[in-house]
Amino acid sequence: MTFPLPSQKHLALSVPPEGLRAFAHGARARVARGLLLGTLALTGAGVVSAATVDFKLTPGLKGREQRVAAQLAQSLGASDLTSTGGGAFSVTVADDAKAASVATALRERSSVLWAQAAKADAPLNRPVPETEYHSRMLALTLKDPATAPAVIARLAARTGHVLKLKRVSAGNRALVVMPTGTTAASLAAVSVAATADAGVITSDRVQIARHQWLPNDTMWRQQWSLGTGVGGIRAATAWDMTPSGNVAVAVLDTGIRSHPDLDTKRLAGYDLITDTFISNDEDGRDPDATDSGDYDDSLECTGPWDFMSSWHGTHVAGIIAASTNNGQGMAGVAPGARIVPVRVLGRCGGTFEDISDGIRWAAGLPVAGLPVNPNPVKVMNLSLGGYGACPAAMQNAIDGALANGAIIVVSAGNESALASDFAPANCKGVITVAASNLLGDLSSYSNFGNLVSLSAPGGDGGDLPGVLSTLNGGTTLPSVPSYASYMGTSMASPHVAGVIALMLARDPGLTAGQVLNRLRGGARAFPSGADCAAVSGACGAGLLDAANAVAATGVTRPAADMTGRTDRVRLVEVQNAATGRYALVADPVELAQLTSGQRGALWVRTGFSIDTFSDTAQFNGLAIAQPVCRAKLVFGGSLTYAAATEDCNAFAANSGMVVDGNVFLAAFANSGLCPVGSFPAYEFARQDGLGWNLRTVAAPAEMSAMVNAGWTQSRVAFCAPQ
Repeated sequence: MTFPLPSQKHLALSVPPEGLRAFAHGARARVARGLLLGTLALTGAGVVSAATVDFKLTPGLKGREQRVAAQLAQSLGASDLTSTGGGAFSVTVADDAKAASVATALRERSSVLWAQAAKADAPLNRPVPETEYHSRMLALTLKDPATAPAVIARLAARTGHVLKLKRVSAGNRALVVMPTGTTAASLAAVSVAATADAGVITSDRVQIARHQWLPNDTMWRQQWSLGTGVGGIRAATAWDMTPSGNVAVAVLDTGIRSHPDLDTKRLAGYDLITDTFISNDEDGRDPDATDSGDYDDSLECTGPWDFMSSWHGTHVAGIIAASTNNGQGMAGVAPGARIVPVRVLGRCGGTFEDISDGIRWAAGLPVAGLPVNPNPVKVMNLSLGGYGACPAAMQNAIDGALANGAIIVVSAGNESALASDFAPANCKGVITVAASNLLGDLSSYSNFGNLVSLSAPGGDGGDLPGVLSTLNGGTTLPSVPSYASYMGTSMASPHVAGVIALMLARDPGLTAGQVLNRLRGGARAFPSGADCAAVSGACGAGLLDAANAVAATGVTRPAADMTGRTDRVRLVEVQNAATGRYALVADPVELAQLTSGQRGALWVRTGFSIDTFSDTAQFNGLAIAQPVCRAKLVFGGSLTYAAATEDCNAFAANSGMVVDGNVFLAAFANSGLCPVGSFPAYEFARQDGLGWNLRTVAAPAEMSAMVNAGWTQSRVAFCAPQ
């Protein structure tokens, strides 16, 4: 059996004029470092100028957008409200600091789809990439497809370039490939000459991004990226604070292969690849999202590794949700998450049209000719990108997904350049992730800039490790399941997607803007001396910290409060002075609002309290803390609590209750018995003129007094630590 040899030949496939070709941001990364992030070329230092904030309102406000936008602008101290169309607006604020503050505040509003400060990237003294990002390919729209060979021959004679007609695709589009080493200037010259030809209607340069992954020589046996070192995300601490959950995460990638660490996590997905050359599986769109391999045995793709299959989607999926504590393999960031594979990348990459449809399908939105996704996701991971502006069709797909409750995480790219030059990293409303290494510094290949939300482990070259995850052992065709370390922003993005799944398991009601605020607010500072520490905002808000992000997740915690507590938290009991209803409050902000009358009727302290688990406590192994959900009875307004997931689900399904989220942490009882290291807090019930009055208490003397007063002990609501 013979194998094809690597080649530098490069192919881009048929895409519409506005289309881009997207490739995975794994790590076939050039490791040309040369970064001097600490050296800024500032112009007009000391000059303070006005800044702008762009935001878009949710579709449900149709017809009221102007009024709502004006109210938001006034409440936040912004001026010069301007409508930019389609529910999007721009406002002016005093400076960049105010712009960041206003954007953060807007993202907390349920009426806002996305918001971002329109801040220009500061010039960075970083080497320009050696080559421009183009495919050495033109798409010519012909008047008559039969004349394609003659047109190409005329162009070759006129320009002196060797031109190859690849094929003629739908829409009379002739795909023309130029030789290896063609410069962007030469490509542009041929394009100009083509438009002057009588047989050509239009000539478009097909843009692509490089497929960037690089397997390390040896497997990295320790998952540093999940650990407590300077480059890790403190995943284990986050696991202690969140339930297992089953949040669905879409992986828009090459598809996935069967793997013992993934097989129990996979939900039904879809293959969205239209072009059979790209799909490499001899068919078009279908329900089989299995990765058939993205190897290029025709040697038409970009780089020296394209003759191999990357199994890129399998690697990304493992980072997010590989089975944990199963006695084999590795651990995923979100062990309880489920993966919905959406195949949009194949041989030589994928079209942005397929990716845009993949975003819509994953979110549960209609896509022409396809069945609706039976498992619409809350989180999407796109470890891919292409050079150029965010296409309108892709932005529309993103806006639709956000409006349907999805959160979209994308890789910043591996070109050592500004993320603002690459889509979908530069699309609005996404969470753009740069790559960091074991030392907590920006990875040598990673893109950067003000559009980066934060940095996460992506690995690096040289003596620094990559990121371990699931893979397949086949060189071209699939073989046995395996593990390997890759590096790239492709590996950084799924770390963030996994942490978001942990956050949503604790509070499913978080919006995309609220998630971004908590991720940024909980990010750790870059270590002293790191390149990213020298330039504020160049690598995002900081390093991903799963523990801080999860600790900051709770519906009663304000956006500015991103801290965890050290040991125990006190539940303060208050009573509604008008209705006699009781509440347990862990959040000091909520307590202050209730006792000052800011939330309606005045609430007063009863003098009773219960100490329970804090966000960062070290829990007894037999009394694992779980988020406690709180629900209000529609009739009477009483509040009830539960730590068991099935109870919380029952609350949510009950039309007579309104669940307002998870409000503190406690263990839950099994058949009415609390685990070792905890004691029960009982719910009591009594009817009055408003209906059922409920109260949850743990003090024995008070429980006895309540029984004497006609209350009935109904159940163990939760278990507090001893």
